Amino acid sequence: MSLLLALFVNLTLASEPTPDTLSIRLTAEPETLDWNKAHTPVETHLLMNLMEGLVELDGNLRTVPALAKSWTKSPDGKKYTFHLRTDASWSDGVPVKARDFVASWKRLLSASTGAPYAYFLFDLENAENFYAGKETDFSKVGVTALDDRTLEVRLTRPIAHWLYMPTFWVTFPIREDLVARYGPQFTRPEKLVTTGPFTLSSHLADSKIVLKRNPYYYGKASVTLKTVECLIVADHSTALSIFEAGRLDFMNDISPIDLIRLKDRPELRSFPYLKTVYLGFVTSQQAVSNPLVRQAIALAIERNGFGDLLFGGQTPGHSFVPPAMTGFDAQAGHSPRAKSALELWTSIPVEHRPKKLTLVVPNTDKILTVAQYLQEQLRKALKLEISILSLDHKAYQAMTASKQEPLFLRSWSADFPDPDNFLSVFLADSGNNRTGWKSDSFDALITKARGLPLGKARTALFLRAQTLLVNHDTVIIPLYYEPNLALVRRRVEGLELTPLNYLFLKRVHLKGALATP
Repeated sequence: MSLLLALFVNLTLASEPTPDTLSIRLTAEPETLDWNKAHTPVETHLLMNLMEGLVELDGNLRTVPALAKSWTKSPDGKKYTFHLRTDASWSDGVPVKARDFVASWKRLLSASTGAPYAYFLFDLENAENFYAGKETDFSKVGVTALDDRTLEVRLTRPIAHWLYMPTFWVTFPIREDLVARYGPQFTRPEKLVTTGPFTLSSHLADSKIVLKRNPYYYGKASVTLKTVECLIVADHSTALSIFEAGRLDFMNDISPIDLIRLKDRPELRSFPYLKTVYLGFVTSQQAVSNPLVRQAIALAIERNGFGDLLFGGQTPGHSFVPPAMTGFDAQAGHSPRAKSALELWTSIPVEHRPKKLTLVVPNTDKILTVAQYLQEQLRKALKLEISILSLDHKAYQAMTASKQEPLFLRSWSADFPDPDNFLSVFLADSGNNRTGWKSDSFDALITKARGLPLGKARTALFLRAQTLLVNHDTVIIPLYYEPNLALVRRRVEGLELTPLNYLFLKRVHLKGALATP
């Protein structure tokens, strides 16, 4: 489809702005709306408005009640008891029950589900054994519905950050009866039931998703938006044209070339973002299996250029854990092995030096710009030729999951504000580890750190683990950090992007709209 045709189609699909309808842009067709399986940023704005869990993180990253009105923690820190709201219902009017969480967590931990985030629940008693098939009786896993409104969670040991886990969508409740009845089709608009402020009204693949206000949401009285239209527009310039035509109220992921002329626009807003963009190696690929090869590539990349290249306030990244988070290490990524990339490169036997590598990237303007920048830097510094393989969202996810090519560009943005969320990505059993790298030493450091209370000893272990990941083995190369830049139409009030890229639409108001039951 040509850009002009795409623009025409999307302008046709976009409704004229009204006082109770918000229009936002999605950059790609969601890979899935099955929250047990979803794992990419494309699903974020949808799932965090369709669904709610036990608790949520507010704009200041504080844990606040959601479907659970309250909770207690045992003195030894190993047991949580959640008390559900009496007015919490699914969008078909069926009350939310504690067993809906048990069903969801069993599904998440079932290896047959293929959930990349299954490891999020491995701190529960017997959870990892159940996932591995060593325990087949789920009643022995540390989650129990004591009654319809009370959920008990038992951990193998105290985990300082554990209360963050139920804020993330993979842990949200699920209707076991509807999954059994409809199978993978349970996420279709006519079948999906939700617990959040909105329901899924329609879904036209690769074009438009419409959300409607949930009449059974416990907080519906304060939700002023009746409809949210989500236009799926992959091309950044096309999306900008739709925004400037008045048919979009909100869009982020703006192309570098568009940011040049938008920098002084009052609609352009900047939000803090806990995100690191990095270059990853598939260490099982022979061409990059030698750590010295990876370290030479790391030394060859000049990180200071990303801000001038992308125009989005990017700052150089050396630590995988981003600034403003415990575990950030400004000295990460500085290898003492050589004075220069070329010196290290030429110390490697010529037969072990690759001449050409393929870099897998998503086909967005910004990431393609980054890929071309890296391509030129590595050609000049090492005479290493980089072939760029640019794929759409779904194909990119599939390719990186298959680990077929040696290099990939990727970002990690926080699911919760703790270094564990970043570093546990590279555990051997993490479904989000795209590198194929496994290290018993790294896993042991993370495992030990997770069992310690917040403080210097815990942070020190995370720092040691990051040094192993970034410096010693150079499994990834952190490149840059960036704020979340978005265009927000002036009629939109109360809109905030949290540092986790959560957009809570229940808090958004449009000028002239009034809350109605």
